[in-house]
Amino acid sequence: MLKYTQLCLNYLKSHSTLLSHQNNVLVQQSRNTYILKRKYPAPLYKKHQRFPRMTHKHFIYEYVENTNRRKQKKIDLVLLEDVKNVGEKGEKVSITSQRAYETLILPKLAVYATPENLKKYLIEDEMKKKLSLNSSKFVTRTIDILSQCYLPITMSIENPWTIEKWHVRVAFRNEGYIVPEDTITLPKKTITGPDLNIENKEFYVIVKINNQEEVKVRCKIHHYTSDPENKVIYEVPFYQLPSIAIFPEDQPILDSLPKHPLADKIDDDLKK
Repeated sequence: MLKYTQLCLNYLKSHSTLLSHQNNVLVQQSRNTYILKRKYPAPLYKKHQRFPRMTHKHFIYEYVENTNRRKQKKIDLVLLEDVKNVGEKGEKVSITSQRAYETLILPKLAVYATPENLKKYLIEDEMKKKLSLNSSKFVTRTIDILSQCYLPITMSIENPWTIEKWHVRVAFRNEGYIVPEDTITLPKKTITGPDLNIENKEFYVIVKINNQEEVKVRCKIHHYTSDPENKVIYEVPFYQLPSIAIFPEDQPILDSLPKHPLADKIDDDLKK
């Protein structure tokens, strides 16, 4: 009988240690906070009296609230940059605390609207009107990209042609830009071909953005044919070829336009 009892005790001890180890592994800290209340109030006791015994019903609780489900309070921020669907630089905005911390404060796109930050970063409405001279907040970036573009105008080497607006529109589309024809201004002089004397020579068109800003775009003439024997082939990239204007009077304007980004990179490498 004693041996059987000892075996039972050893069995229970082994299982209790296993359970305790499992609890240590499974139990993890959580930041969830639940507010509960007793369904049956605990009995009170007077001074110098024995504490009344609590039964199982005193440990029955009713759910009141989960604090994580509370509606987040909004906090005031001042934007340091233009943020899509939020606001413009220097604007004071109110955003929920979690979204503000994750998407604006951590990436350093905004700061808390403290008196010091308001004085330093807030832009009043009158100042905004003076600063917002552009038709769009993206127009500066658009002008920079288009001014560095080398737009290849691919024309037939066999059939006669004259450069028209739709040729330029299609060339823009091939490069990934959607430019309506009514925003394109061609040179006053017509350009006709095929003419290998103007192969790889340049002219410029003017593109109007939002009916306000204008940008000059460099265009290069390239003759194309499906006949392998008559194809014009270059051993170097087009942006490394010399920039020669079709019309000599346009040469100063073409020279003033920014170079292709890869051409600038090659020049820097050669200088080193």
